[in-house]
Amino acid sequence: PVQIAMSLDIASISSISESDMDYTATISLRQRWTDPRLVFHGNKSFTLDARLVELLWVPDTYIVESKRSFLHDVTVGNRLVRLFSNGTVLYALR
Repeated sequence: PVQIAMSLDIASISSISESDMDYTATISLRQRWTDPRLVFHGNKSFTLDARLVELLWVPDTYIVESKRSFLHDVTVGNRLVRLFSNGTVLYALR
């Protein structure tokens, strides 16, 4: 099993509808785990282009009973991937 450290920050809650029992929340989710296949020698860490996340294993995290969720898209998906020399991956999304 892979141990995953996780934090979730709520940036805002809006569009509250009592009749629909619905609301919109903007959250930031950070996850950290170690993958021994990604160990390297050299720099302590570097940031990967977020498009490369498709090539990595990432946890399938979801919010139970959410009606809908999406990633903010500005010019690209709002994701950060930082890789550390010991194989630790920091994955953040909004």
